[in-house]
Amino acid sequence: MSKITRRNLLAGATAALAAGGVGVWRSGRAATTAGTPRKMILVVAQGGWDVTYALDPKPGISGIDAPAGTIETFSGIPILTDPGRPAVGEFFSAHAGSCALVNGLQVLSVSHSNCAARVLTGTVSETSPDVGAIVAHTHGRSLPVPYLVLGRMAFSGPHAALTARTGSTNQLDALINQSSVLWFASSPAQTFTPSSDEEALIRAHVNVRAERELATRGQVGSNQKHLQDFLDSLGRGDALRNSPGLGAFDLTRDLGPQVDIAISALSQGLSQAVQIEAGDFDTHTNNAEQNNLHESFFAGLHTLMEKLATTPGSGAGSKLLDETLVVVVSELGRTPKLNSDGGKDHWGTTSAMLLGAGVKGGQVVGATNDGLEGRLVNLATGQPDDGGQPLDYGAFGAGVLALAGVDPSEVLPRETPLGGISV
Repeated sequence: MSKITRRNLLAGATAALAAGGVGVWRSGRAATTAGTPRKMILVVAQGGWDVTYALDPKPGISGIDAPAGTIETFSGIPILTDPGRPAVGEFFSAHAGSCALVNGLQVLSVSHSNCAARVLTGTVSETSPDVGAIVAHTHGRSLPVPYLVLGRMAFSGPHAALTARTGSTNQLDALINQSSVLWFASSPAQTFTPSSDEEALIRAHVNVRAERELATRGQVGSNQKHLQDFLDSLGRGDALRNSPGLGAFDLTRDLGPQVDIAISALSQGLSQAVQIEAGDFDTHTNNAEQNNLHESFFAGLHTLMEKLATTPGSGAGSKLLDETLVVVVSELGRTPKLNSDGGKDHWGTTSAMLLGAGVKGGQVVGATNDGLEGRLVNLATGQPDDGGQPLDYGAFGAGVLALAGVDPSEVLPRETPLGGISV
């Protein structure tokens, strides 16, 4: 295909097709929804946070090197706060009532990649789709970019065709930006920029040709489906190309600019799920860095929740927060004790938070013991139960999917979903 054809003949359609191929290819079949379909923002604290800095306070326990702080209770949730990280207290003061805190989440590994796959997909496989990709596939396959990934820790699996990444692998910039170097083999670059009249002629030609193909080779079967998908993608491509702020974006580990893009993508109906990411929490040396990391992270989360609560939703009088589930995870935790370098190493128990639409807030589910190991729970209620089951990544993933309106039995059929987290 020539450069003119690739960039200009398809015009806006190219954006929808090549940014994950969302116009033509589809993977699998839609899962049966278990409840209200919801949008999702998946927030990742990459590297493995030290949960004793806020979410799972353990001050004064001899087997744990815990940071300084005071336990404060916000809407029934005990949190470790300290003047050195005021954003933690500010976040929970404002949002604990809509937060379900999950402690003692067992990922059963200490490898970043293994743990990331487990906590995000609910499986041990890095080829499985994560919860964001599943929600996008189930509820948002007709959107321009069903799953928008702004960070690096995400798993599309068989739903890669529905996923577009920005940042250092910026598909959207390459597709939308006419001067993108990816399109040109010559130097200086040779471009063709059609006028509005020329674009209209090109679009008319594409439509006529596609309709002719539908009337001949595309009357039945997969040809018909693929051609119709292509025609449907034209409008989605236009929407993507005309959306400000989604293309020219470089990789950042700060939540601030990612929040703005996530809100824009959801509110404009471009995406069903967005992954955003902060890091690096991998403090093998100088674990005190967790203090500033927590401060920055919770400040970003606070901004995210405030913007969700003030951005109009899709229904009359609704807000985006009313229809969006926010899932906050870190792939692993950190050891109870400091190592010889003043850091903490990888730990197979972590914490997570669920906020927003459908969440039963103001509560803690799961727990850890004085060794920072996950306790058994009653999975139906999420409460500690010495005769219960592990609160592991499979139960967590299934519970998240149910909250998002996806039937977990269609995706994780062997898992018992974590209960007690929905209203």
